[in-house]
Amino acid sequence: MEIVRAITDFLDRLGGKTIEVAEKPMRRIPQGASVQERLRALKQLQKEIEAEKEETTAEKEIEEIIEWRKKEIQRPLSDRLADIVLKYFRGPIEAMVSSLKGLDRDLYRASILTPPERYIAMMLIVAIFTGVFGFLFAYLIYMPLGTSALIGLLGFIGGFFYMRQYPKMVWKRRVAEVERSMPYALRHMASLLSAGVGISEAMLSVARADYGVISEEFELIIRDMRTGSSFEDAFMKFEEKMGSENVSRVVKQVLRAVKFGGNLAEVLYKLAEDFAFEYRMKLVEYVQKVNGIAFVYMFLTIVMPTMFVVGILAGSVMNRALVMPPETLAVILLFTFPAISLIIINMIKKGEPR
Repeated sequence: MEIVRAITDFLDRLGGKTIEVAEKPMRRIPQGASVQERLRALKQLQKEIEAEKEETTAEKEIEEIIEWRKKEIQRPLSDRLADIVLKYFRGPIEAMVSSLKGLDRDLYRASILTPPERYIAMMLIVAIFTGVFGFLFAYLIYMPLGTSALIGLLGFIGGFFYMRQYPKMVWKRRVAEVERSMPYALRHMASLLSAGVGISEAMLSVARADYGVISEEFELIIRDMRTGSSFEDAFMKFEEKMGSENVSRVVKQVLRAVKFGGNLAEVLYKLAEDFAFEYRMKLVEYVQKVNGIAFVYMFLTIVMPTMFVVGILAGSVMNRALVMPPETLAVILLFTFPAISLIIINMIKKGEPR
């Protein structure tokens, strides 16, 4: 009985609260007043309710604007600048998209998930920045205005073409990473296949492992297979995207073994050993090349600057005047020779076997 009484009391309180909320607006209407006074009170009450609704709507709009600003601030500056350029120059940029053949394919191979229009806007931003920087740098070292403008123009062209080649550079770097990680991924798959695991599960294990770019590409292959593509089509798509002879050899061997029922684990082990042997041979050739380049590097970075300074001083003493302005000499010593050093280091780094 106590439980029933408690439930009854709760329902009474709930009903009383509901009536109180419902009758609250009605209490503001004067009782016993004339019809005109009641109508005026109703109109005033209606205005107050509409004002409350407007305040609620305004608060929601302010919250939406604040949330949008937060998301906008979190976006990279390059994306925001690209949106501004697209807003005012969409027509010329779309014309450039059709004129720059192969840009969409290069972006796809580099796994750059940016539409061609937005990427071209970013190309223009980088080109303008490098052009302005080149002009200001040349002007600040007291070069003539025409020469400074020419350097700025060359900087603009150089920045534009660098951004055009950037997807290709990223693609080549990704291919090098895939080829370098290929023996480890193949051994991983071969060990799972030897244990009785299927090819799809083995590829999924490689995708979840930490093999870098090849794990990303295997995850894309698994995603294509889940969306309806066959195993052969997904692997052929991977081969076309990489555009590498080594990757093509692996894909053909795997497809041949799957199609004709060969021992895929042995095939993968054999491919991994072949890649490891090729890497060792390339490493021996690389060491021999570096030994030859080391002498050239020491000459260009240590001996040549010293000889250059001694020659300038000797010529200035003989002519009893400066052969070269101090500003030009400072630019050569601070920028030219270090740039040559960086170029040589970059050549050595690029020649490193992957």
